[in-house]
Amino acid sequence: MNTKPDTSERNEKLPLLLFDLDGTLIDSQAMVFETFRQVFAHELPDYALSDEELYSFFGPTLEKTFLRYFEPDRIEEVIDLYQKINLDLHYTLLKEMPHALEVIQQLKDEGYTMAIVSNKRRHPVLLGMEICHLDPYFDAVFAREDQPACKPDPAGLLFAAKELGYEGKKVVYAGDNAADVQAAKAARFIPIGYTLDSTQKKALLAEGTRYLIEDLRDLPGLLREIE
Repeated sequence: MNTKPDTSERNEKLPLLLFDLDGTLIDSQAMVFETFRQVFAHELPDYALSDEELYSFFGPTLEKTFLRYFEPDRIEEVIDLYQKINLDLHYTLLKEMPHALEVIQQLKDEGYTMAIVSNKRRHPVLLGMEICHLDPYFDAVFAREDQPACKPDPAGLLFAAKELGYEGKKVVYAGDNAADVQAAKAARFIPIGYTLDSTQKKALLAEGTRYLIEDLRDLPGLLREIE
């Protein structure tokens, strides 16, 4: 986890902003789909992944995902393969979501305290942020290793808010899938759904996200309404 922000410079009137990473600030869908395809081609070559299955892999941890297909004593081995393939693909398939950098820069200039809360492991989280030039603007990063439990469990979001000094205060969580909304609602935070994907949009609406945007540039104005 990163160093806590200097609270002397904090605007106490602003809510804490927590963000999911993949699909919210970085466009990793093609990279993630390709990673899973290569893992299954190597480990289960006769198994054909459906599009529905690929979408279902967004949200849960890799452990939960691979337990659907592999015996427990093979999970770490398969995850190691996934991580190796995935890290290599970061340099060719990963890109920022449209306008993510400019919006994050604007929110930082407006005085928000911001953190990432992701189900991914720390190394790929930090690598993705670095490749998309997002890392200088966040006060903390909470990856899988940093949380007592991952989404859809709210424990990770609650832990992040407490660590950043916002326990019991207004907190917003922006994410792109149903698990993000579930965790935010369970934590009694304000969920904001953002996606460009029609399948994910349906899932967000079905989960009852309070707000839904389709352009990150709408986020600063929406936050001013929420304040």
